[in-house]
Amino acid sequence: MNFNPTKCCTLVMMKMMKRFLSEIFKRMGVVMGTLWVVMSLTSCELIFSGDDEEMEIYKSKAWLNKSVVNYNETTLSGGILGDPESEYTITITSGGEWLSLSSTTQVTEIVGKVGKYGTTFFLYFDSNDTTSERSGEVTVNFSNGKVIILSLLQWGFSDSSDYNRAWGEQPAHNDNVRYVHKTYFTTLNGQSIPVRNYSICYDLDKLVSHWVAYPIHSSYTGGGFNTRTDAWAFDDAVTTGQGDKKNPRYELTHPIIPQDRQQNIIKGGYGSYGYDRGHMLPSASRYSTWMTNAQTFYATNMFPQASDLNQGTWASLENKARNAKCRDTLFCVVGTLYEAGARQITSRQRTITVPSHCYKLLLRTKSGNTGKRISEITNADDIIAIGFLWENTDSANSISAEAAVVPISEIERRSGFEFFRELDPAIAAEVKSQKNFSDWQRVFN
Repeated sequence: MNFNPTKCCTLVMMKMMKRFLSEIFKRMGVVMGTLWVVMSLTSCELIFSGDDEEMEIYKSKAWLNKSVVNYNETTLSGGILGDPESEYTITITSGGEWLSLSSTTQVTEIVGKVGKYGTTFFLYFDSNDTTSERSGEVTVNFSNGKVIILSLLQWGFSDSSDYNRAWGEQPAHNDNVRYVHKTYFTTLNGQSIPVRNYSICYDLDKLVSHWVAYPIHSSYTGGGFNTRTDAWAFDDAVTTGQGDKKNPRYELTHPIIPQDRQQNIIKGGYGSYGYDRGHMLPSASRYSTWMTNAQTFYATNMFPQASDLNQGTWASLENKARNAKCRDTLFCVVGTLYEAGARQITSRQRTITVPSHCYKLLLRTKSGNTGKRISEITNADDIIAIGFLWENTDSANSISAEAAVVPISEIERRSGFEFFRELDPAIAAEVKSQKNFSDWQRVFN
């Protein structure tokens, strides 16, 4: 740490003033919890809020305004704040072959002074015309010794709504102009590279996702964050914590789902209709970081679900699924059917189609520890798969998970979607015909 005698002298004087003012207020009979003394030092505020030793004068910050960009984006901005007199060095430490700090030449490092109002910087890159994602990393070094690492991921190009992911849970793309296929990305606890949180196939007419697909793994629940954020929001909300969850900021990302084509469940449920805001990806399966959990409260992850079912048998199966996670990853798809019994409701000026049925599909390796992708497995006996289907009614809560078992192939027939597209075609039909509940009882406990 650099020693500054002028600042040190000023701090001593301020400490003395703090104690002097405290004694005056005590003698006046004023009951004080914490005394905040705010004084101006050059252009930076000094705030006393507790122990003097823990006071941070100039808090060095650096950020990118987005961590995930679309394949056709070519510019991204970021910012730096801190001691106005301090210097910074920005270095592209990964992705230098496609990232630059200059719009005209290849520059991988710049040096500057923070300044009174901070500094804005830009990253420049070409659109990604490959089908592969690419990631980069920027390191910001401050002259006070603080180091901040910023990560960036750019999607790969695809002719089908950026739908080229080779993830085990991913259903096949359905070419319908009223469907939006989208993936939400997050950063897990202790990691810097964005990863998928979950994917959706959203219906712009029904205002409900036909399916939500996601992995279940300990990395999405580890790290000590164990809070249900209740950060109800439209898709693409940027919520950083408790302070702004009721007033989220929004950033449009590709593909865009207009807010007027989403359920307005931000301030509450479905009124007098009696349905719960049913999570398709459950909140409790995403406890790694604030944003990882907050994204589960997007309107696109909700459907009007019969309350007794949602809070009863369905919730029990969600818990069992979390217990079935494994080192190889458990792949899950939750979806909705619109057969006889489907109805429409109007809530906050939105007309929403209520599903007649809801289902959950699970697939994982039998041993749970093969170290292989699903697409690399060529023996159907090495995979266990199962489906569960309920009517979306309160009375369906009386049907046990075992009684609700169906093969995945039946849900494919009734929904029109192809699930777990990464399965080897030679074994896919055999895997999807499985309905052996006893295989799953072993991993549910």
